[in-house]
Amino acid sequence: MDIALATVTVISLTMAFAMGIVTWRLIREERRRADARVPMLMADLAADGDNARTVAPPVRTAEPAPPRRRVAPATPVARPARSAGTVTLRPFLASVAAAVVVLAAVSFTMLSERSRGPDPGAGTPEPVELLSLAHAKKGDYLAITGSIRNPSDGIERGQLSVTAIVFDRDGTVVGTGQTPLPVAVLPPGSETPFTISLPDADRINRYRISFRQGQTSVPHIDRRRPNDQARSGVPAPTGGQP
Repeated sequence: MDIALATVTVISLTMAFAMGIVTWRLIREERRRADARVPMLMADLAADGDNARTVAPPVRTAEPAPPRRRVAPATPVARPARSAGTVTLRPFLASVAAAVVVLAAVSFTMLSERSRGPDPGAGTPEPVELLSLAHAKKGDYLAITGSIRNPSDGIERGQLSVTAIVFDRDGTVVGTGQTPLPVAVLPPGSETPFTISLPDADRINRYRISFRQGQTSVPHIDRRRPNDQARSGVPAPTGGQP
């Protein structure tokens, strides 16, 4: 992010400086051409004035008629025509200004996004809550039961499953299991029970549970009451390493 922002800023400043030099040189050249056209226009005006003079009529021997006023035809004043350089310069300057504005806008947007930082409301969703947890031996299997709740300010969760990791007395992992929850979707504010069974119950000394949504781990908070934790006889299931 820092490299991209610095690159865009350097490119913007370089283009603005280069375009400023080009624009200044074009304007100076146009002024020089305009100054050179002034003497030419003055010479054209003087030539038009000489050609507009009329020749006096010859003197007649007879009694001359009363002189008539003759109005010399008006000589049109030549106006300086717009040069092709001025016409083509305006689109170029407009393009340069547009490019500088776009680069400046991009730089400002990137700086604004960086200064705002992460949106507080776009953080991680609220974790699910473990409300109860118990276990019972059923033949060669250990049945782990409990219930979880999706908090009211949480998000809708689908494809939830419970995962259990069991350990022996030495802390060695002796088995793992994963079972989908009985509901397809757990809306905010809803609860659901769960059950998962693992074999070799005689080897199991303790276990740890966690929850997943598809292939993603779902954090949870232990909301069990103290007497429920004492009856379960297992450590608080945090979902981490034993």
